[in-house]
Amino acid sequence: MLKLTLLIVFSLFLTVAALLKTLPDLHNVLENNWQEPSTQLQHETDFHPGSYAPKVQIAYTWPPGHIFDNEEFDCRTPEEWLALGYEQGSIDRKPVPAKALLPTKNSIPPVDPKSLALEYSWQLVGVLQYSQEKKQYLVHKVDCNGWVRDSMGKPILNGGQRKGVLSLEEGQYWVPRIRLLFCAEDPHVFAQRVQFAQNLRQKSEALLLYHLSIDCMPVWSGTPTLNLTSLENIRKYALSTPGLHLERLQDCEERLKTELYLEYSRTMNQIVFDKVVQDNPEFSYITLPQKEPENVPERGREMDIKKRDYFQTVRDLMLIYYC
Repeated sequence: MLKLTLLIVFSLFLTVAALLKTLPDLHNVLENNWQEPSTQLQHETDFHPGSYAPKVQIAYTWPPGHIFDNEEFDCRTPEEWLALGYEQGSIDRKPVPAKALLPTKNSIPPVDPKSLALEYSWQLVGVLQYSQEKKQYLVHKVDCNGWVRDSMGKPILNGGQRKGVLSLEEGQYWVPRIRLLFCAEDPHVFAQRVQFAQNLRQKSEALLLYHLSIDCMPVWSGTPTLNLTSLENIRKYALSTPGLHLERLQDCEERLKTELYLEYSRTMNQIVFDKVVQDNPEFSYITLPQKEPENVPERGREMDIKKRDYFQTVRDLMLIYYC
């Protein structure tokens, strides 16, 4: 499980790191409150004017757990975001204006997004599609005139879907939601979303380093081991369940014993590791996990039990049974 978590974190590390490198650009967005009113739009545009209209949002209060991005910050569903491209009375969907964190220079063939040679920046794009499988948006960079056009110079409508064409055109990218800021979105809420993802990433990295350090500690001869009497009591209680086929459980029993010994030794190493980190400032780069406080009531719960006569209760039950 730890190896799987490491793969997930490191696969997203470069993408999130590139996002964090452009935080000054995001701060500029916040300072300028980047939401252009419709009166300042060009008369000729590939975007539907209504797609710039922000939506009233409720203040964010409680963050549910997530790996990095928190979808609770979103005020619209992907379908609602794409629906902003429809003009009243039209069946064609225009691109939805947004800003995305993309490679500064286009390259053909495209460079690996994880490459350290790539430079990222926030750029104006038109949002074309959404993939439910990838959980990503397909975006297209605007040209020098602020238009979203295909390779033929024609406006891209209805997500640019063409039969038989599966490859992306130049300037098109699939991006996750954390790298996409819609024009109709509150930039302050988006900045909180990015900050939440960054804090969660730092917490995840700290926990990975902490648990990996404990897993790499050797088990020396002086480490206390699991008491044989306690182990035998656990075995006896576990096998006392009626209906078990004991001859089929021998292999499982040995594996569980090994796992118990390993877990007990790891717990002993964890106690030693926590003590060493707390007493030595040179291990300040290691963050110990915060323990959740245990709420213990000062006294037990008082129950209001009505006192009744025992014989009267028996008579009432006999009347119910025989009548």
